Amino acid sequence: SMKSAMKAQDKRRLPTLRLIQAAIHDRDIANRGAGKPPASEEEILQILAKMVKQREESAKAFEDGKRPELAAQERGEMEIIREFLPTQLDEAAIQAAAREAIAVTG
Repeated sequence: SMKSAMKAQDKRRLPTLRLIQAAIHDRDIANRGAGKPPASEEEILQILAKMVKQREESAKAFEDGKRPELAAQERGEMEIIREFLPTQLDEAAIQAAAREAIAVTG
């Protein structure tokens, strides 16, 4: 992802990918200092979720401060980060899965 963004000179995507890489690298360094293994997949997902939440809060603050251009930038970063998170099920999909599980188990 980073290589393709660099080759395409994607000025919107590349900084966000670098932020993701830096956050994961920071966690690896912290884990190494604590005698733990490098960041696990679960830890990486937690990092990404935290980054999305931070951007949601920032976008809201920018909107409240009448800075729509910065809010839009934060939302753009959120979308890029979400590409690396598993897709979340919507309410209908959760209900369908629950009905299926109940039907199978009785």
